[in-house]
Amino acid sequence: MPGASAVEPLWIANTSPGLELTTVAISGDGSMIVAGGDQLVAVSFDGTKLWSGWSSELLELSQDGRFIVTSLGSTVRIFDSRGLKLWDQSIIVPVTDISITPDGALIAASGGSVIQSWYNSGAGLGHNTTNQVKHIRISPAKDQIVVTTDRALRSFNLSYVPFWSDEDVQSDLLEISADGSSIVTANGNRVMLYHGSGTLLWDRHVPGGNILALAYSHDGSTIVTGRDDNSVTVLDRNGNSLWSAKAGFWVTSVGVSDTGSVIVAGSMDKKLYVFDRTGTLLGMFQAPGMIKYRAVGVSGDGSRIVAVDGTNIYGFSSEQFSRSASLPPTEVTSIPPTAAMNMTTSPATTTTVATTSLPGTQQISPQIPPTTQSGILWVLSLLPVTAAFLLWKRR
Repeated sequence: MPGASAVEPLWIANTSPGLELTTVAISGDGSMIVAGGDQLVAVSFDGTKLWSGWSSELLELSQDGRFIVTSLGSTVRIFDSRGLKLWDQSIIVPVTDISITPDGALIAASGGSVIQSWYNSGAGLGHNTTNQVKHIRISPAKDQIVVTTDRALRSFNLSYVPFWSDEDVQSDLLEISADGSSIVTANGNRVMLYHGSGTLLWDRHVPGGNILALAYSHDGSTIVTGRDDNSVTVLDRNGNSLWSAKAGFWVTSVGVSDTGSVIVAGSMDKKLYVFDRTGTLLGMFQAPGMIKYRAVGVSGDGSRIVAVDGTNIYGFSSEQFSRSASLPPTEVTSIPPTAAMNMTTSPATTTTVATTSLPGTQQISPQIPPTTQSGILWVLSLLPVTAAFLLWKRR
């Protein structure tokens, strides 16, 4: 990637000693951050640790931060924003994916061939079985539940009655726009977009490595992929490639703000990268550990950014990255030395150059101007003549 300034976190929060963090989620307004792994840790955006406890493998957060859904083994658990467990349910088999609607009203989980969902009260909503499920998402419009399996892309209504399916595609990663009107799925190096009714709108082969991470802006304008060829690739709503950038190793986690204005990517090279929608690298953070799957997040308005690296939670403001990308050029001024012999000197000359010095810093270069140099040489040239005249006069 092109050079960019390193950015340090506004704050760092951690789990209890010896425990590992593997995933993170942030509410839409950025006021609530929850990291999961060997321990759940909730943090406000000023870095204050709100509570900790339990453990999780998967983690999702409602957009308003009021509900937290986690999984551990075959159990799905729901917590409120205070860390109080509201209920837990078992789907018998190990949970492989979970989903929650933006308002936290509905929760779904999948594992093996099992798909199941609940109201946030804990009352059962429905269940069914299908082929081996990879990922599950409840539409924010709350009109369908979509799953990717090892054989097809399938949709069910909230009672798990089949709605539509595409039996000719092998899909994997899955996201849905905020209004439920479009569904994006990725597998290998292919990205596909469907209308919410199940109509395939386009299918793109994106040259390069396999897609490991997928993010979809709420307005449906921006699709972000992280790949095992060490790249971040971004597409628009029509499947056109906007830009691609390289990291130092696999890009395993990506996030995007609601309108696509801020894009974040975490890599196993231990770096967090932050871009704007045009692909400009605004800055990066060097973490002590690898940033793995579902380990970065960005608030809906793009103002707040979080990441975990296995040890710590790191909090940033997007303004930090904007500043690092727009340091003004520094004036480098050449100032002549003081005229020791009352000689007339030429005025200082000023040149503007690009530099990474702190704004306002002046680098002083005490160079003697050409007119002063020639004057000194003229005086020096007279010294032998003057010395000879004085010796002759003494005789």
